[in-house]
Amino acid sequence: MGTLNELAARLTHAERIGLDTVVFIYAFERHPQFGAAARVIFHALETGACQGVASTLALGEILVGVKKARHPDLELRYRDVLTRFPGLTLRDADVAVMEAMADLRANYGLPTPDAIHLATALVSGARAFVTNDLRLRQVQELDVILLADWE
Repeated sequence: MGTLNELAARLTHAERIGLDTVVFIYAFERHPQFGAAARVIFHALETGACQGVASTLALGEILVGVKKARHPDLELRYRDVLTRFPGLTLRDADVAVMEAMADLRANYGLPTPDAIHLATALVSGARAFVTNDLRLRQVQELDVILLADWE
């Protein structure tokens, strides 16, 4: 396991990172095990140490749980962060993303949502992708950074 300072250095080296939905959830809900690493990522974005990109799919995935729990204030907070956070770009799944998604699904057998998140990162010029999904480590096109690897 690496330190949180080492994680910050790795993010800076990547310059542009893709973010999986779980990164947002861990940061906002202050997850006891992974929240600190997730907050390091948002600090790096906010300070300009790196740029981030996420698929609009992340917003949809996050809002499902919030809507089920009937927390309109939290819904507004998540929407605000994903659309206005410094250093973070929310990208629609356009034709280029869909073509890259198809390649990832064909090459690695990934589920469509995971492939969309990764394809969004690739098409947006990210060099790394932050997740906690060990299955995504097989993807060779990006440096897959697992939150579980940092303490």
